[in-house]
Amino acid sequence: MRYLIAESNWDMMTLAQDLVTNGTLLTRTDRPEDLTHYMQIGQADLVVLAASQLGRDGVTLENLRNVRSCAPIALIARGASSEQKAAWLMAGADTVIDSQISCEEMLARLQAVARRAHGLGRPVLQYGPLRVDLMHRRAHLGDVRLKLTPKIYELLEFIALRPGRLVTRETLLTHIYGLENEPDPRVFDVYMCNLRAQLSASGGAVDIETARGSGFRFVVGDFEAAAIAA
Repeated sequence: MRYLIAESNWDMMTLAQDLVTNGTLLTRTDRPEDLTHYMQIGQADLVVLAASQLGRDGVTLENLRNVRSCAPIALIARGASSEQKAAWLMAGADTVIDSQISCEEMLARLQAVARRAHGLGRPVLQYGPLRVDLMHRRAHLGDVRLKLTPKIYELLEFIALRPGRLVTRETLLTHIYGLENEPDPRVFDVYMCNLRAQLSASGGAVDIETARGSGFRFVVGDFEAAAIAA
């Protein structure tokens, strides 16, 4: 998943580094007022900002919601009162997290909010023999762990979170590389071929379908039987 995070203070910079260490894809800005711009040009699974930034430089929950109403928003606060938390939640935040909790709990809370936007109650996707562990960023086909580089894992995770939906090549590249320079198209094709080759061991239970000129679609042999963790 990719988070959009505003690094407006030391707590937020520390959190961003913890997320990078964990392997989470990040779009980072040290100008919270630019959050709406980044939300317009890219798709984020979660928006993370300091509650102390609200009301400054035009940053409000209402403005963020107007840009992308369905994007989950996590506010990070230090020692906020119950009344403050309630007001932020009523104004549009999906969660308010105390910045002083442990790194492990912080990462788990953020991911819980992000994955529930995809309808997932647990950090595991299960499609027949394919199991994708969102928390530990790995996948198994039956008892065999797939050999996935970080980029190929992100490719699999993105399409597996959107089964049956057409995903354009541009959307995939933007998700995986963010605002960085995109790779030579041939490199991306190698990633896709590698992933397809590993999924072929499923015997057709899961596959990646190419819609020529449009993009890709993650397909499951018996779509109705696909067990998405809930």
